[in-house]
Parts: sequence; C-alpha cells; structure tokens
Amino acid sequence: MDFVRQVINSNVLKPLLTLPSSFHDIQVEVIVLPVIDNQGNNMTLPPTGFNASVRPVKHTAFGRLNRYANPVLIQEEEGAWEKAILEKYARH
Repeated sequence: MDFVRQVINSNVLKPLLTLPSSFHDIQVEVIVLPVIDNQGNNMTLPPTGFNASVRPVKHTAFGRLNRYANPVLIQEEEGAWEKAILEKYARH
C-alpha cells in the first residue's frame, strides 16, 4: 500500500481542516493513507476519536477574515464612513 508522510507547518492545513487551537503554528506530521486499495476494494479503517473531531472547513468568503476581526472596532464601524467624510470635507 502506498502512502504519503510529510512534516509541515499546521497553518497550511487551516483551509482544509478544523484543528484544535493547540495546533496553531507548529510542525505537524501528516500521513495520507488510501481508503481504497490498489484492486479498488474499500479498506476498513479502525475507529479512532480523531476522525470524529476533524471536520472539513466550509469555504466561504464571509468567514475567511473572521480571525482578524476586532470586536472593539466593530462597534466603531457603524457610521465610520460618514465620520470620515465629515472630517475630510467639513472645512470646505
């Protein structure tokens, strides 16, 4: 059976998997095993708790920048454009 084993930075996996916060920006080992063998037969996988905790990340534009959100500044965004225009053109 062929497999792939590689050590990478955990940040590379963020678009693909939901990882625990303890996995943030550390080296992790990734092992990729086929689910179907060379003859096309389904392989049975042993039950593990890890499989239940890994969920695919939903790829939407809405939540991609959520990690950079600052809750304190979100309240100030209301009316920010109007305030900026008044500051810029109030003297004219």
